[in-house]
Amino acid sequence: MSQPLLEFSHTEIRYGRRAAVEDLSLAVSPGEILGVVGESGSGKSTVVRAAMGLLGPEGAVTSGHILFRGQDLASFSREQLRRLRGREMGMVFQNCTAALCPIRTIWEQLREAAGREISRQELRRRALELMERVHLDDGERILRSYPFELSGGMNQRVGIVMAMVPRPALLLADEPTSALDVTVQKQVVEELLDLRAAFGTAIVLVTHNIGVVERMADRVAVMRRGRLVEWGDRDQVLRAPRADYTRELIAAVPRLRRI
Repeated sequence: MSQPLLEFSHTEIRYGRRAAVEDLSLAVSPGEILGVVGESGSGKSTVVRAAMGLLGPEGAVTSGHILFRGQDLASFSREQLRRLRGREMGMVFQNCTAALCPIRTIWEQLREAAGREISRQELRRRALELMERVHLDDGERILRSYPFELSGGMNQRVGIVMAMVPRPALLLADEPTSALDVTVQKQVVEELLDLRAAFGTAIVLVTHNIGVVERMADRVAVMRRGRLVEWGDRDQVLRAPRADYTRELIAAVPRLRRI
């Protein structure tokens, strides 16, 4: 069995005195999609933010480890983390419109996100290729545009492109479809699956949408109040859950019925 790409080992994460995540142990293999589900406040977004080193001044990993390719991220310097985030790990936020700078063009922000490791010519080529993959028509116009000139769905796709331009081994997606309407949600899900197929990218998908997890994930982790309740293959977790909370979570999903 191959070494996990990302691994949490008995990890505790705190904001000040409050424990947001306790004794978390799970792993993500290369090329795998892990869906992390749970109600609001369960700690699922904290998990991906901790991996990216984006907990803010109040947040900290207080015990256990977060390993990337077997290396403890806590031992990395700020510069090493910055380079890792650029080359090996990308992140798509819940609301990419808010995450983008409104007074800089998409091209300017792509240049900043990519750093100096990629030439301008190669960056433009990759960006236009990715835009085509995520169905952003007229990529040259979009590169010249400001975020406020694009729709929410287009900005979400731009966020995916920015995260994927360095071709990272791991993409962390924090509620990437929740701010979108149902039609665009489906399109973004299909586009993420296409990117995984094209580049072998592993994805950690944080969501409250069981339908998205059912469509995308290879394995599922269920969290409640900062603790891992259940973790396993998608079909086992969603069709034969062991934990009462998982069954309650699945039962709460609205179902359409014919009348």
